[in-house]
Amino acid sequence: MGGSGESGNKDGLVVDDTPPFTEDGIFNCIDHDNLTRCWQVHVPDNLDPNATVPLIIDMHGYASNSIEHRKLSSFDDIADEVGAIVVYPDGVAGYNMQWDIEENQAWNSGWCCAHSTRDKIDDVGFIERVVNISLGMYNVDEDRVYASGWSNGCSMSQRLAMESSHIFAAVGCMAFYLITEPVDGYSPIPVMEVHGFLDNVVLYESTVLSVPFNEELWTNTEAYDTGAIENMVEWGGHNNCSGPLETYELNALYTIQGYDGCENDASVRLMTIYAAQHNPYEKDFEDDTLIGSTFLGTQGLVMSSHIVWDFISQYSKEVVLEE
Repeated sequence: MGGSGESGNKDGLVVDDTPPFTEDGIFNCIDHDNLTRCWQVHVPDNLDPNATVPLIIDMHGYASNSIEHRKLSSFDDIADEVGAIVVYPDGVAGYNMQWDIEENQAWNSGWCCAHSTRDKIDDVGFIERVVNISLGMYNVDEDRVYASGWSNGCSMSQRLAMESSHIFAAVGCMAFYLITEPVDGYSPIPVMEVHGFLDNVVLYESTVLSVPFNEELWTNTEAYDTGAIENMVEWGGHNNCSGPLETYELNALYTIQGYDGCENDASVRLMTIYAAQHNPYEKDFEDDTLIGSTFLGTQGLVMSSHIVWDFISQYSKEVVLEE
């Protein structure tokens, strides 16, 4: 029964067990900003209920959804391995252009994407509410809340890094950049972005192919500038990194570069996968469409989600661990 709960009596006190959301099959849903917003949760079967665990918010890309993304990102597997809870939220569905024949889900991650940006959807507020609900429902370590995502979900992750740095311990995501303005209240946190060098959707060197998703940006030259290297350098600036640009790993498949010596020990990393296109995950993207079938993963040659997890899981809001 969606949203049902029971009230009991414990030590003379009335206890309301009703969850702060309604249940719709596999989804939990709330009303937020006059919209119904939903998400899925993965709780490993072997999770110790007495141990506090990390929380990962993992967000789908434009025109995808939480079901497809959950199959793609491997964070269910990681959660089972390390003992963590994963939340897969859904963006708001809508039309980008008037000639679109179907609605697509998107995140308002700055100047992208589509209707979510045009309608100024409060995705930051929604995700923050989901985190708060999760902290109340599960035995989550509030100092170890992380964000990840793909494409539009990656730019949303980086917006959360910037605007919700008081909540997130670190962010690591795939195939997009920070495309919103810095905020005064930002307190540096570690950020990692993974990008395929051959990405044909969000180009490695520029965001030019993403601009059509917001017609207001068509004549704004700044919207064309950001690429993977510039994004890394800009995060180095946001995090007040004093160390030089370093290469941490170099092999036949990928390079990891970035900065240490940052405020709050908030290191910055860019992982470049040489032969990857827009999907840098180990798995292929499967959405039963012709376009989706072209988003091939690394076939397990590069375990990118595990590498991201190894990076972000070092960090806590309470104690920043050494690499």
